[in-house]
Amino acid sequence: MRIRPFAALGAVSRRAFWLPAVLALAADLVSKHFAFAFLSQLPPDAHGRLRHPVLEPLLVLQLEKNTGGVFGLLRGKGYLFIVLTLVALGAVVWMLRKAEPGQRLLPVALGLVAAGAVGNLVDRVWFGYVRDFLYVEIINWPAFNIADTCICVAAGLLVLEIFRVEAKEKKGSSPEAITRSGPPRRPR
Repeated sequence: MRIRPFAALGAVSRRAFWLPAVLALAADLVSKHFAFAFLSQLPPDAHGRLRHPVLEPLLVLQLEKNTGGVFGLLRGKGYLFIVLTLVALGAVVWMLRKAEPGQRLLPVALGLVAAGAVGNLVDRVWFGYVRDFLYVEIINWPAFNIADTCICVAAGLLVLEIFRVEAKEKKGSSPEAITRSGPPRRPR
């Protein structure tokens, strides 16, 4: 497979990357700003948490300062996550350069990964922690943010893209597809 520069991707593929990347990053940063501004003005509850029920017990806005990674693992190791984020962004660029024109979901998924990675990177560099504020209380799920959601949605889109490409390849190499198109013809 030949590696192509990002500029060689079609205009649709570039838009399919940049549009979700920019919109999701803006949604992440703006939502964090307003959620933290709002929650910081509330009095703490009996457990000292700053929270506001939205659809309790399903969804609660809850101010969390995550100095670790996913689910709060490796707290205080922000430098490690900064390095991992830069590696992930490098992988996004590499995958975009290898993208084929028919891979419609790939640029969208990579745009969402980039938005999520940059959104949390901005937090780590600017604040020293990631600002999480969405909490699913009914299942006691760790607090998360829009950037985390973008990364999860991107993972789902990547899985769908893999299935879509495999189904397309399987369909193209099936005996019925070969029979329908007839035997190869010789040039005259």
